[in-house]
Parts: sequence; C-alpha cells; structure tokens
Amino acid sequence: MSGTAALAAARKRRANPQPNVNPASNSSSNNSNVKTNLTPIDEEFPKATNPAMLLIQHNKMIQNLQKDMNELKELKPKGPETDYKSEYLGLLEEMKEMKKVLLKVQSFSMETNLEVMKLKRITDTMNTKDKMDLSTIIETNHADTLSDIQGV
Repeated sequence: MSGTAALAAARKRRANPQPNVNPASNSSSNNSNVKTNLTPIDEEFPKATNPAMLLIQHNKMIQNLQKDMNELKELKPKGPETDYKSEYLGLLEEMKEMKKVLLKVQSFSMETNLEVMKLKRITDTMNTKDKMDLSTIIETNHADTLSDIQGV
C-alpha cells in the first residue's frame, strides 16, 4: 500500500468509524488489540441525543472551564516576583547615561572634524601662499584656537 493510499484509508476510517467491523485482511489479529482512545470530555459527557441534552452538556462544560479559570487566577506565579516599575526606572536611568555618553562622543567628533577642517585650510593656504612659513601659520592657527576656547 502506498503512502497516499494509506492516508486515504485512514481518512475514511476517521470519517466513518466502525469499531465492531474488522477489515477482511491479514492484520485482523492486530485490530483486536487496538483500543479506542476516548478523550476525557467524551467519557464525562456521552453523546447528546437531542438539542436540550446538548445544551445541558455545553452548560456543564462552560461551568467546568469557568471553575478551572478561577483556580488558575488564584494561583500565584512561581519564581521571583518582578517589580516592573523599578525595572523600568533602572532601564530609564541607563538610557540617560547612554545619552550623556553619546553626546560626549558627538561633541568630540565635531571638535575633531573642526580641527581637520582647519588643517585642510592651512594646507590650502600653503599652496596659495608660498612665501609664508609653515611654523608661523601653525602658531597663528594655534593662537586662534586658544582664543576661541578662552572666549567660550
């Protein structure tokens, strides 16, 4: 029997259960040992014969589910209790510290960029002014930087 044929046969058995009928094949000895697996709901509530009985069964099932839900709500969570407010405040404090560090890095980066731009300007000035000495340009630029820092 191929895989698809076996699946089709299993679907037919599930659609039309016939527990008392044994198939006429060599596996009849295996079928005698098979037990029907009933779920706890099937054992507790037999199949309803009329709509009123079906409603009563559904009402009982709903009551059982509500009782189970109430029991679950009464259970306390196992393990350490977490205080979400303190955890939130801790994370908020860490984020503030990270913000301060990022601002410091950003300001350092901007200062470095400014220095690079000044050095580029010096090299451009050197190309246009061959007569000026490199040391005087650097000293002048350094004095300008110091005056900018002291002025701020």
